[in-house]
Amino acid sequence: MFYYINNFLFYAFVGFIYENILNLITSGRFVDNPFYGPIMPVYGFGICVIIVLIRFVFNRFKIPRFVKWVMLFLSSFFVLSILELIGGLLTEAIFHKSFWNYSSFPLNYGKYISVEISLIWGVLSLFFLYVLRPISDKIVTKIPKWLSIILLILVIIDFIFSFVIKLF
Repeated sequence: MFYYINNFLFYAFVGFIYENILNLITSGRFVDNPFYGPIMPVYGFGICVIIVLIRFVFNRFKIPRFVKWVMLFLSSFFVLSILELIGGLLTEAIFHKSFWNYSSFPLNYGKYISVEISLIWGVLSLFFLYVLRPISDKIVTKIPKWLSIILLILVIIDFIFSFVIKLF
């Protein structure tokens, strides 16, 4: 359980850093984050979904490596796109604001998902599995349980505080 919590926290923070760097490069400003803390939950949830797919689906069967790559790419493409759509709809419903919009992309489906971005999610999933995960597992498995609990409590407080303040 702490493995998933630590991965969620770690990659939600990494996603926050990634989004801000990307936004600084493309628009010269920081991301408009729905939360006060340095966290982008959609990245944390996305990584947890990928880990579950890998552990409980792909690793249970003897699958050739190339087929495993294709299956992971395609499942990440669809599952993470659905997660992004749900996240966009939820944040808009809660905060009455869109925090991302893919309407200008040629292959968009509404404003929250596009084929171009979904392709990036598929590629990043493979990058996570074969490059980042071996490195990040060394970090997240060494985080003490007491620190995980404290960080999780802080994130929950941030979620509650962000929802309450932005709703009123």
